[in-house]
Amino acid sequence: MTRLPDPDKSRVVLVGASLYKGFEALPAVDNNLSAMAEVLTDPDVCGISLSSVRVMTQPESPTHVLDAIYDAAENCTDMFVFYFAGHGLTSLHSDELLLVTPDTDPRRPHSAIRFEDVRLAVLSARRAPKKLVILDCCFSGRAMVGSMENSVDLATRSDIEGSYILTAAAETKTALAPPGETYTAFTGELVSLLKDGSPSGREYLDMASVFSHLYSELAAKSRPLPQQRNRNAGASIILAKNKQFHLERDHVASALEYASKAMIADLKSENPSEKLLADMMAEHLPYTQRINRGSLLARIYPEFTAEVCEVLAEIATESDLGFSDRIELLGALCNLGWRVEEIKKELLTIAKTPHPHGLAAARAKACMELRRLKVKDLAVEGYMSILMDSDVSVRSRSRLALQMAQNFPDMKNAALRFMWSASKDRRLDATTRVAILREICDLEPASIEEVTQLIRQIRRAASSMADDGEMS
Repeated sequence: MTRLPDPDKSRVVLVGASLYKGFEALPAVDNNLSAMAEVLTDPDVCGISLSSVRVMTQPESPTHVLDAIYDAAENCTDMFVFYFAGHGLTSLHSDELLLVTPDTDPRRPHSAIRFEDVRLAVLSARRAPKKLVILDCCFSGRAMVGSMENSVDLATRSDIEGSYILTAAAETKTALAPPGETYTAFTGELVSLLKDGSPSGREYLDMASVFSHLYSELAAKSRPLPQQRNRNAGASIILAKNKQFHLERDHVASALEYASKAMIADLKSENPSEKLLADMMAEHLPYTQRINRGSLLARIYPEFTAEVCEVLAEIATESDLGFSDRIELLGALCNLGWRVEEIKKELLTIAKTPHPHGLAAARAKACMELRRLKVKDLAVEGYMSILMDSDVSVRSRSRLALQMAQNFPDMKNAALRFMWSASKDRRLDATTRVAILREICDLEPASIEEVTQLIRQIRRAASSMADDGEMS
């Protein structure tokens, strides 16, 4: 489940109603459906074909909805998505979930859609390896004006084997459709995440990271908390591209393309190799430019490799060469095959050596260079050295712990031990502790409930201290 949905083999059924005969209107639901269809078919987000998405507003009857699900399931061979937004209630005769249609009579359960029937319809998509159900609805009696009532552990009642259930149900909160807002609270956060992306650094949004983000954002706004249930690695289902990651990557790629074009234009002379060599040796140019020109010269004209290595090695002896430039230079020499083992040891020394004010960024860059050179043991040794350096700020060390775990998954437990310890350090300000807790959640989504409780405690304590300060 490590790829985006296949545009033509996936199927999506989006269902919802804004007007009802027996329930208050929910005008935000129409906006929900339009926005969900837009992001799911956006090539830069999910990329599902428009022809593979069916939107049902104001469905005529439960049978009409179930037929649509069965039709889509029959033709789905990749990811199947069912989304419902609107009112929900429990049957008068049982504890089962009912999804409300425009003509539903709360006194007649058969006039609503039984979730058990939806579950069976979704399960009929036997050729679809990924099944996703998203429910933005209430789970009690009559809803309040402009809102949808809460539900109790809806996810446990909606298990679908081999798939992922994401619900907006909460145990106590009721304001799921805030008056005056374009979308319901839950779907609004989901659409925002898909449209804008997450700063997590991940290239794609799987369901585990989607849930983690929604839980964190809704908790921060004191809104109802979502629930999730997955079977057979359902949490690893990839729903969309992470827009922030791809925008940053495209920005970097554009910058590199521009730089390459500028360099090529600059090299349009009779003897480009002489130009590169002259630039590499020009003392008035920045070290980074000299290093880049030397690397380019060796790649284009291999016969100059030995001379390039000699010049770069000489630059390495310059007293004003900064740590960042030195690491870049060492990486360039290593790429050219010059004293590779010595370079690896020197990079480790840079990563492990305490510096005034910590210099965490330069030391971390050395660790990243070791990772690029595929020297895992040395890279991890460098990371751990920084994590134990008290001269480096706790905030910086927490970020590096997260980076280490993302680069080397088997170091996740060591990173989490440090991050949990830092998050509980009362000497840190509340903002720092909350930021660390959010990073813990990015690394281990299963910890989200514990993280949320701690964030609330920290904010209550900070609020109490602020009140005491005002009183004094």
